[in-house]
Amino acid sequence: MKLPNELKRIEVFYDGRCGMCCSFHEWINRQPRAYRIEFIPYQSQMAETVFPGIGTLDPAREMIVRTDQGEIFRGAEAWVLCLYSCANHQATAGKLASPGLLSIAIHSCRLLAANRHSLSKVFFRRKDKQVRKTLHQMQTPECASEYCLTK
Repeated sequence: MKLPNELKRIEVFYDGRCGMCCSFHEWINRQPRAYRIEFIPYQSQMAETVFPGIGTLDPAREMIVRTDQGEIFRGAEAWVLCLYSCANHQATAGKLASPGLLSIAIHSCRLLAANRHSLSKVFFRRKDKQVRKTLHQMQTPECASEYCLTK
């Protein structure tokens, strides 16, 4: 993958209903920027307005990035380009874009994308505070012996 040299801006079309995708979006937004990045849920009306025909690229299957130069990146290459937008992570993105590591990034992204809804239910649907609060509200079952049966 060849990373574009002179980017000023990218648009990221992602699954706005996916907890993992939204967490990635939030993490990227907290990073110092090398260039501007705009996240647009592919389900929104704005997506079709700014990128007519986005639905023909099947954005539900994998994330899509469009550069200010009109280049389209999908899946692992889109993730790498998002990472490259982070000023502090450009070197890592450059390594992931290399032929030796891009194949690993592609395999990882395919695995994550295929399981993103299940992973989101487990890890990303609730914020850490909400998870802690819920866990602390859970009652320990009373057991007749040292071991408890669970349902």
